[in-house]
Amino acid sequence: MASNPFRLHKSIFSKFTLSFISVGLIPLLILSYISLQTFSGFMERYATNNYEQMLLFASRNVDDMFVKYNSISKLMYSYGVGGQYGQLGQAIAAQNKEKDYRLTTTINDFLQTILYTERNLQNVFFVQPDGTFQSMTKNNVALDYQYQFPRVEWKEQMKLNRNGLGFFSTHKQDYYMGTTDQVMTFSRNLTDVLGSSKVEGEIVGTFYMDVGLGVFNEIFKQMVLNKKDTVYVVDKLGIILYSNQTEHIGTVYHANTSEDFLHLQQETAENSIQIVGEFYKKELFLKVEQLIRTITIVIGLCMISLIVVAVWFSNRFSKPIRSITREMAKVESGNFNTQVTVRTADELGLLSHGFNKMVGRLKEYIDVVYVAQIKQKQAELNTLKSQIRPHYLYNTLEVIRMSAVADDANEVGDMILSLSHQLKYVLDYGEETVGIRAEKENLEKYFHLMVIRYGEHRLSLDFRFDADLMDCAIPKLSLQPIVENAIYHGIMPKSGKGTIRISIEKLPDNLLSITVDDDGIGMSEETLELVRQKLAVGSALDTGSSIGLINVHERIVALYGQDYGVEINSSQHIGTTVRLVIPLTKEVNIRVESHSS
Repeated sequence: MASNPFRLHKSIFSKFTLSFISVGLIPLLILSYISLQTFSGFMERYATNNYEQMLLFASRNVDDMFVKYNSISKLMYSYGVGGQYGQLGQAIAAQNKEKDYRLTTTINDFLQTILYTERNLQNVFFVQPDGTFQSMTKNNVALDYQYQFPRVEWKEQMKLNRNGLGFFSTHKQDYYMGTTDQVMTFSRNLTDVLGSSKVEGEIVGTFYMDVGLGVFNEIFKQMVLNKKDTVYVVDKLGIILYSNQTEHIGTVYHANTSEDFLHLQQETAENSIQIVGEFYKKELFLKVEQLIRTITIVIGLCMISLIVVAVWFSNRFSKPIRSITREMAKVESGNFNTQVTVRTADELGLLSHGFNKMVGRLKEYIDVVYVAQIKQKQAELNTLKSQIRPHYLYNTLEVIRMSAVADDANEVGDMILSLSHQLKYVLDYGEETVGIRAEKENLEKYFHLMVIRYGEHRLSLDFRFDADLMDCAIPKLSLQPIVENAIYHGIMPKSGKGTIRISIEKLPDNLLSITVDDDGIGMSEETLELVRQKLAVGSALDTGSSIGLINVHERIVALYGQDYGVEINSSQHIGTTVRLVIPLTKEVNIRVESHSS
């Protein structure tokens, strides 16, 4: 049967599929969006912070570089010359005054020592106050003696910076022939702090150091840069001291204002040197975008998988239901020769199996409906007959009793009257439980018959009832079978008179205890164990001994549950005790309406 597309919204398949997708897909989309936004923001901040930390690390290294070359320049004051003059400044001052021939040797020794103290030092110079200078280089190049060294601006700066470290930005080594390498120059004035009478001492020379740009390569070698990323080291005048883009070295720095670049900078703590980084955003966040793209693809695959699973599961769930619906439509039309194929053992399989079983039983019920109607009519007829029989029996017994009284057989008449009352009590099927008072009256009539039969010298009945318990409910005919067992199996086999005592008492937890004990011959251990076994397994249909006791026990269990019933104890030649424990209630259980008298 083809499905109507206009009723698709009413299909359990579409509802279940849409519900499954909505419950799974919408939270997944929301969670994916939030996760991607959070992750991308985190990765961007992480990348930015990473570069900021690298620039901070580089700025500290640049400060350390200045500290290092400052310390190297101060070696002039601790350098000893043969132990004769103590400090280099004093030695040079003394040798200058005396025009000592050792002056050249002293300066050369000092320059050679300093040149090889640090691998990035390229050239060293010592310029005397008269303008003459001595130099030493690691490069195999010749000094251009036509070049006026040092530059004029360097001299002017060193005059102003008498005692500090001088720094000159990146420049070409014009004073050497045939070299194009760029260097930075550090300088310091040497004063005669011991031999001069002035407070600050006389300047006996100026020391210059050319440092190769390889020192920056060591600082920035751990910074991973992309092709379009640029790092600048800019002095306080805006001159680029170093850059990974070498064509910018020595020029004036101009910031890149393009929004495609992330601009970061960090200033050194001591020297006002700016470490500037311009990082190309597309390359900076390329890995982040690749990772986000991968995550997006995974999320898309998850969504597709979710939809496929939803459709498959919904179809697998709704297909058996549609099958049951089709077969149910056949049953509605009156065709009961139908069965649903059971394919699984889950709840749907149980539903299919139950449907098949229901259809089979329904067919059976329809087949026997006419027989049931006939039986119902017959039952109604039997009910009418059963209403007539007890009345006929009571009237007949009354006629016999009146005949006995007329013949002066009063004892026989009393017996017939007691029997009549007992039959009326027994044949009334309307009650399952009765009050203790009614059960006591019936028991007294029965015991009256037993006394007439066996004599007062053989039987005695003793009631020990609390007046407050007389209206409590007990199962109907629950005492008479126990008293009958006590008479026939306990007292009659013994010689002499026997007594049956019936006591009723209230127990804790709202329970009622009924005890019937006799002083008859009792039972042996074997017999007592056999009776207890019959009580345990429930053999009321057995026609052997103790049938009345077992019947009472099973009725109590049926009325009140397994926690209640009959307990029996007996001692041979002493007597037997039967105890009934039931819930204490004052409501009588009416099973059906009593027949009107």
